[in-house]
Amino acid sequence: MRIKVSLAQLQIQFGQPEQNLARAELMIQAAARQGSKVILLPELWTTGYDLAHSQQHADTNQKLQPILAALSSTHKIWIGGSLITRQDGKIFNTFFLHNPAGLEAACYSKLHLFGLMQEEQYFTPGAAPVSTPTPWGSTGLSICYDLRFADLFAAYALQGCPLVFLSAEWPVRRILHWDVLTQARAVEFQMFLTAVNAVGEIGNAVYGGRSVIVSPWGEVIARGSDRDEELVTAEIDLNEVERVRKHMPVLRDRRTDLFPDSL
Repeated sequence: MRIKVSLAQLQIQFGQPEQNLARAELMIQAAARQGSKVILLPELWTTGYDLAHSQQHADTNQKLQPILAALSSTHKIWIGGSLITRQDGKIFNTFFLHNPAGLEAACYSKLHLFGLMQEEQYFTPGAAPVSTPTPWGSTGLSICYDLRFADLFAAYALQGCPLVFLSAEWPVRRILHWDVLTQARAVEFQMFLTAVNAVGEIGNAVYGGRSVIVSPWGEVIARGSDRDEELVTAEIDLNEVERVRKHMPVLRDRRTDLFPDSL
């Protein structure tokens, strides 16, 4: 099955949800005109890392959810990206995926909190990986720092996911790691990885862009610039995952007898 995927590489306006929603709407409309079935938005795309105002932003983001659902329905496109959320009095960094029926198809809270940004002082970690059925097959969800933890992607591969979505704010100073890890995860777990990053100066940090779509062979199908806002779009053939996994059955050849604690 072939689908067209778009990545909305945004320069997030720090702590300004309304401005960021307006910009995202333009990207969603453009992706729909191009025939994309999915558009991904960066990590914390409505606010950036304005964590000092997490409680306020969680309230605002809750009110934005019906708007995102309506945009999915109007433009017949899946919309995914991460937001600051609150549940049972706790704050989370949560990836929401809305489907073209205008429904919330899945939500995933970031499992791995980034110590260098003191995320653990603001966020509660998620409880489990989340994959969800879609017309093109089961799809795994992930957020930024998760990229450094292969076990999460192994879990999705073992569930049979041909595709993982990743929403990020990855800084320019570590963009080499981004390039290497996005290709590595796609290659080692023989899946498509679609990874959207923010770009430009946001708050006190500069983000590196280079949003990317990588094939199970590790080929870069599309990549964004390292400094400009843009919509990165490409068509992918999900049948390639099955072909690659049959040709080189890496998951089957794992030595679980020697490494029983690994996924």
